[in-house]
Amino acid sequence: MKKYFLFLLTAIHSINFTEAQSLHDVIITEINYNSDSTVNSGNWIEIYNSTSNSINLVDWFVKNNNNDFYTIGPGVSLGAHSYLVLAENIFEFSSIFPSVTNVNGPMNFGFSNNNDNIRLYSSNSMLISSVAYADSGQWPKGADGNGRTLELLNYNGDQNDPLNWFDGCMFGSPGVAYTPCNPEIVFSEINYKSAPTMDAGDWVELYNVSQSAINLNQWSLKDGEDTDIYYLPNITLQPGDYRVLCQDIGKFVSRHATVGNINGPFGFGFSHKGEPIRLFDANGKLTFSVVYDNKSPWATTPDSGGYTLELSNIHGHMDDGTNWFAGCLEGSPGEVYDPNCGGNSAETISENVIHFNILNSLSSDFVVAEISGIKNYSSTQLSVYDLTGRKILSVPVSNSKTEINISALVDGIYFASLKADAIFLSEKFLKQ
Repeated sequence: MKKYFLFLLTAIHSINFTEAQSLHDVIITEINYNSDSTVNSGNWIEIYNSTSNSINLVDWFVKNNNNDFYTIGPGVSLGAHSYLVLAENIFEFSSIFPSVTNVNGPMNFGFSNNNDNIRLYSSNSMLISSVAYADSGQWPKGADGNGRTLELLNYNGDQNDPLNWFDGCMFGSPGVAYTPCNPEIVFSEINYKSAPTMDAGDWVELYNVSQSAINLNQWSLKDGEDTDIYYLPNITLQPGDYRVLCQDIGKFVSRHATVGNINGPFGFGFSHKGEPIRLFDANGKLTFSVVYDNKSPWATTPDSGGYTLELSNIHGHMDDGTNWFAGCLEGSPGEVYDPNCGGNSAETISENVIHFNILNSLSSDFVVAEISGIKNYSSTQLSVYDLTGRKILSVPVSNSKTEINISALVDGIYFASLKADAIFLSEKFLKQ
């Protein structure tokens, strides 16, 4: 009888809720502080229980910088390693996310579009989590009215470090862990400031990532200003197809006479200092956005240096400069990126002569990049691409011979591409 009684007490104890014991037991993992007006889910935050126990959230409360506060009511708990959304307006939130049921509110107050300090307290007024975000500096810009949200990168990192946040998928991922985005259509290449001697006007390339045809009739392109708008004609983008939208058809054709899958002119231009580029569907709802920049970590040669911004990973962070690279001289509009850049040689674009070869090694798991003529190895980029133009890996370069580990690659043809001193060279190799 005594053993049974002890077992019963243990079982009862195991299902009791616990109180948060310390800072970061529950953390703020996602913030929507400024929705796009066409897809408005209201302001909301996502919180996550980082412990292995359920936590009773009754009488916990949230504050903003104005000391507006919302107190969580009775019967609310947060399971171990689970998420909960706290929404400003339940109706607005559910209109965009009808399948998300782990939501609580309404808070009846929002967060600043400029900067705010969001704080989460336990029932005994212990500060559990706080984030002081902004729409300037190093904070991601896609969350400021451009359809994306702030997503926490490292749950164990500094919540107030802007580099520990990224703007995730369109409209966010409330109530669940972040997973890589699966957009249907993306901006795959951007030319925002041509070199003076290679002026094709501004242009942007669309790419249909999906498995279905997309009719673009009355879809619209905008930059950072709602008054700058271009309506697309009745065209259908087949799966895997590209379409270039041009600011000035005449200028574009003068530089890319063989590219026929183009539309325009859209009349307005893109800022060389960086800005949002947005795509809206025929119902006027935001579908996709990118906020580019002309400063590191974004490539700088597309800013009047003759190159374009090329998207590296269609499932990656769209507003992260490291997910874009300076492609070929004058770009590759209307087609898949070619690491060989149509066979352009270093001598045609620079007085510097750089030699680049890929050599087989004694092991099939490695190839060797042999490079000569480099002035500064620290600024040299060496990457491997597959035949679709997808970047597979990057390798640091420190001397004239660099070994590339290709053991993880499946058998096939690849390109090793070298970017050095504003020169882009590529060599094909076979993994077998």
